[in-house]
Amino acid sequence: MKRAKEDYPSFNLFSIVGTWESVNLNPTIIIYRSDKEYLLSIIYVSETTKQASPATYEIQQDGSQYFIAAASKRLYVDYDPVKDVLSISSLGDYLRN
Repeated sequence: MKRAKEDYPSFNLFSIVGTWESVNLNPTIIIYRSDKEYLLSIIYVSETTKQASPATYEIQQDGSQYFIAAASKRLYVDYDPVKDVLSISSLGDYLRN
């Protein structure tokens, strides 16, 4: 079966590797490659202890969309290469740090 153009994401995961800061004061995100997979770590900082604790998820692909499976739901990952803005559903927009 031949795959159509809409079956592929509009960006390459390599282009979003790095550290991203939320514009909505959500936790910082780090995207990196480990072997053949790309991982997304959300860095949570405790208000009381000021300790950072990461939660790491594999970035998966479903047709033309990337997502992570967090807390039994999918958070979709999108990227605008012109504005260099990363968007994660329910977390909002992120700017490269």
